[in-house]
Amino acid sequence: MQDVLMSINVPFCVKQCDYCPRTVVEGWDAKRLHAYMEAVKNEVEANASEFQDCRVTAVHWGGGLASMANAQDVSDIMGIVRSRFHVAEDAPVTMRAAIANISGASMPFFKRAGVTRFDFEMMSLFPLGYSYVNKRDSLGDLPVVCDHFLRSYANRNLGIVLLYGLDTPEPDNFRRSVIEFMRLSACHLILQRARGPLALPEEQAEAQHDEARMLLEEAGFHEYLPRRFARPGEEDRFATLEAAGASCIGFGLGAKTRLDGAVSTTTNDLALYCAASADYAAITADVKPWQPS
Repeated sequence: MQDVLMSINVPFCVKQCDYCPRTVVEGWDAKRLHAYMEAVKNEVEANASEFQDCRVTAVHWGGGLASMANAQDVSDIMGIVRSRFHVAEDAPVTMRAAIANISGASMPFFKRAGVTRFDFEMMSLFPLGYSYVNKRDSLGDLPVVCDHFLRSYANRNLGIVLLYGLDTPEPDNFRRSVIEFMRLSACHLILQRARGPLALPEEQAEAQHDEARMLLEEAGFHEYLPRRFARPGEEDRFATLEAAGASCIGFGLGAKTRLDGAVSTTTNDLALYCAASADYAAITADVKPWQPS
């Protein structure tokens, strides 16, 4: 039995931001999202028998703000994954998320899904810069989410995503954000390089990155992968194995499966995917040779 990763794509976001390089489906549409998650569920169920010689060692929900999906849908799909696939007992489940999606209604389902860490796309933790880069959440809600829903002080399930290399109205915004991060009960940090018309030149962006590394190392974090920081023992297993070239099973819109010498990519056509997600041939847009690292 070979060890593999599992990636589940939910490439949706409230708005495509100028500084973000990802291609996402924009807008809040609960009906559309539920239909998409039903399609993912169908794809997972239809293909499970093809991977009976694989053991899943880590699961990542990403592609956009995966927490926008209905939490019960997330829980249902993870239930199918655990019942139809061989999943390691200690397999972590990480999710790219927004604090606006965490509530008394959603959190029980995320817990049932077994999410072990939420990487919240805060982008800034300093008030002036925050209002510039994050229009969907309220910075004041972060302590409530951390303390009352995640109980991150005890569960070590809090990750943060910060944006660097962006020309903001407050020149010291990024440094102040890193300092605020170190005051949280967080175990993981992702630095996302800003892109687009307001991105700083590479030299200035790297100077921000270097200063952040120094501050974080003084606080006990280490950069275990480029632009990813964690305390010792709290590194992202999915990211680490993916960077090392591990095989991966991908589900969802635009997902990639790297296995048995080939990498296949699912269509980015939302209508086609939702209509035919259980038909591998219909939703596969590309297949190329692949060799693990």
